[in-house]
Amino acid sequence: MLKIATSQIGYLGVGMRSLAKELGHEWVDPQRPGLEGLVRTRPLSPEYCCYPFRLALADCLSALDRGADTLVFFGGKGICRLAMYQSVQQEILARGGHAFEAHVVSGDIRSSLYGLLRDRSPYRDSWTYTPRTYLGFFKFMYKLKIIERWRMRLLAHRPYAMAQDRATAVFGQLVEKLDHTHEIGALSRLGRAGLRQLSALPANRSTVLPRVGIIGESYACIDDFTNRRVFERLNRLGIEVQSPISEYKFMSVVTRLYYKTEARRIRRAMRFFEAPGGGDSLLSVAYAEEFSRTCDGVLHLYPFTCLPETSVRQVIEPFLQRRGVPYLSLGLDEQTAEEGFSTRLETFVEVVKGRFAKS
Repeated sequence: MLKIATSQIGYLGVGMRSLAKELGHEWVDPQRPGLEGLVRTRPLSPEYCCYPFRLALADCLSALDRGADTLVFFGGKGICRLAMYQSVQQEILARGGHAFEAHVVSGDIRSSLYGLLRDRSPYRDSWTYTPRTYLGFFKFMYKLKIIERWRMRLLAHRPYAMAQDRATAVFGQLVEKLDHTHEIGALSRLGRAGLRQLSALPANRSTVLPRVGIIGESYACIDDFTNRRVFERLNRLGIEVQSPISEYKFMSVVTRLYYKTEARRIRRAMRFFEAPGGGDSLLSVAYAEEFSRTCDGVLHLYPFTCLPETSVRQVIEPFLQRRGVPYLSLGLDEQTAEEGFSTRLETFVEVVKGRFAKS
């Protein structure tokens, strides 16, 4: 039996627990790094690497400290540097004296998953291991899809909720229960029950609230620690939030399940670039264009120094300005000052509310 861990991109670990269990292994939860964990990674990280590199490295160090012996890394997309980060992280950890096995999930599902974590599995023979691999991956993606649906319901309901803290707590309790549910039938029932539970929370819908669309780099948009719970902050400020980015869609891109469904958006965004950027840049532009028609403002989240998203900013800022849509870009890292972050966000919200009032 292997003790498996990976970096915590949002609730990715909830799905990984079922995949590990299906293959006869144990999942190890890394502790969220906090400032202390990030300080630990600063001298280990190359200067040019972005915030997600240090967050992922801190998660790996925490998991190894807690007994993990196997790390799963997720490759990147396009020409984003994330595609190569896993190689650098493995070398840094090995030079630090940490012993572990490494597995990388990226590209074609068959080549990524066949044989993944086969070492020391009690189901090593191909007749057992292969179907368990695909069943485990199905449960992994199904859990992430359930979380995506719950989050969309939460974001649509929480700004109107009579007790927003209660709505946030219910979502957290549902995810905790999902984390320890593994049977497909039980997952399906829990997914439906969670949607009903979130919808049943008392709410006041006597007024319509302004709406902000969130775009940007996956890590910055998905992970509450990284984005400083900006979704919840906006809801508290009386803003309804829309975001197409989730753990499910991140993994769909990594495993090449997602491009077919987003081909139309990507083709439309290509006209804004002389040469396409890497990472999430094309989807960021595509969704910014959509949100310019359906939302009252656009918030752009990305790790500080993220090159693909910096190019996106140069494209969409003048585009949204011409359409009169308020736009705010927030570059995030561990040195982002809380006071400046809050002030910029609150100012943006006031501009959005002003535009909404005039519409």
